[in-house]
Amino acid sequence: MRADGNDKLSKTRRALILAGGGYVASSWEIGLVTGMADSGLDVRDTDLLVGTSAGARVAVDLTSGRSLKEFYQQRVGPDGPSLEQPPQIDWARIRAGVDDAKQSGGSPTEILRRYGQLALVVGAGTASDRRATVSRQLSSRTWPKQRVLIPAVNAETGERRAFDRESGIDLVDAIIATTASFGSPAMFFDGHHYIDGGYYSSDNADLAIGYERILILAFRSPPQAMRVVPVEAGVDILRAAGAQVEVIHPDEETMAALAPTGGQMNPAPGKPAAIAGRLQGQRRANEHLLSFWG
Repeated sequence: MRADGNDKLSKTRRALILAGGGYVASSWEIGLVTGMADSGLDVRDTDLLVGTSAGARVAVDLTSGRSLKEFYQQRVGPDGPSLEQPPQIDWARIRAGVDDAKQSGGSPTEILRRYGQLALVVGAGTASDRRATVSRQLSSRTWPKQRVLIPAVNAETGERRAFDRESGIDLVDAIIATTASFGSPAMFFDGHHYIDGGYYSSDNADLAIGYERILILAFRSPPQAMRVVPVEAGVDILRAAGAQVEVIHPDEETMAALAPTGGQMNPAPGKPAAIAGRLQGQRRANEHLLSFWG
């Protein structure tokens, strides 16, 4: 069975994985994709996109039909996009709850069920306010023709669910679900509450099992990352299934450019992340990667 719950394996060729990691990660991804396109490699030409948390917003941008340079300019321009204000909550309590959920052990599903219990207690704000904010931010509010998977975690069961255009959920609500981090209201759909898909994995790359060539764009997770399943686990699953997998993390030049700017959730590093990502994309779009994606 496929990781997204579909029994029939797809043998189409390419999948693009857009990992989460906050505003700085999504800015780096926009820059990276723009830089690769500068050098003749347009990774939007893909059979599947998997977007997790902030990466789901990037997936929406890349399938919107609008130009890459428009989205890049939004990240580096003087105004920048309209951002959500971080919730005012007790992060020490959340960190303690996450640590306890992990230390209690069990399967990823069991750990994530504990995450869900915590998320439903500490969620702040109203669902209507958050929906209005997210809807305003998105470059498109309808599912694209390209196949896009947007994972989220069922807060009651701890199980992961990958939403797509056939799930019966509005695209805006799918984005709300995958970005519903601690402090944000969970997304209620189909009788359950859903929280950030990045809590299962920052990339959820295993959802692309059955695809032949898979490119993963993954910002490096900090040591205190809340995700349960690391990038490497998904890569191992894909390679064991016969896929060719390339993973791009921020390189040394990119990390050096971001070093003075602060944390991943801070919007301030968005501009340097996009600029550094574009330069890295231009460097990475070499003969090997062109051959791999071609």
